[in-house]
Amino acid sequence: MPAEDIVRWKRIGREDIAQKLQPGHFGEQAFATHADGSCVHLGTDASPHACQIYEDRGTTCREFEKGSRQCHEFRRDFGLE
Repeated sequence: MPAEDIVRWKRIGREDIAQKLQPGHFGEQAFATHADGSCVHLGTDASPHACQIYEDRGTTCREFEKGSRQCHEFRRDFGLE
């Protein structure tokens, strides 16, 4: 997660989001995950596949394209395809 996201979350009073980060790839921070690999922010009362922090999500999530090659690669890695 870029540092700008952390600064933005703190500025808007969402330090709770910044507190749920863990070391990720390439020396960046990433959202913590459950044992099954799913993001700690995944799942709402309305949908198990919805993002709890969608409006405030980080840059990495904003730039991740649904249905992209990377998306399918992650889905295959987790046995979803």
